[in-house]
Amino acid sequence: MHGILAKPSAQIPAPYRLVASATSAPNVVQSSVGAGFGDIARRSGLSTRARKVEPRDITRYVARKILNETGQLSEVARHLGLSSLDVAAGLADLQWHTGGDAA
Repeated sequence: MHGILAKPSAQIPAPYRLVASATSAPNVVQSSVGAGFGDIARRSGLSTRARKVEPRDITRYVARKILNETGQLSEVARHLGLSSLDVAAGLADLQWHTGGDAA
């Protein structure tokens, strides 16, 4: 597969050709990446008819892994490029409360 990356686009078989470029509209790029991810997830067996795998599932897995390895929510945020610890906590499935007791 590495050889495919070195070939000019005209020589790359259609199933491996990118459908977006640096000048593509953001929605075209998002659609292309989403379709490519879906194809990879199906071919690898991660995604089946009974179990769908989406890019956010990978992000959540990575967030939980970082939290388990480091014990630091700030590390989850740093590694994922997040500015919010609340978002990092949500991705890592960490139930936390700020300010006061839970009801």
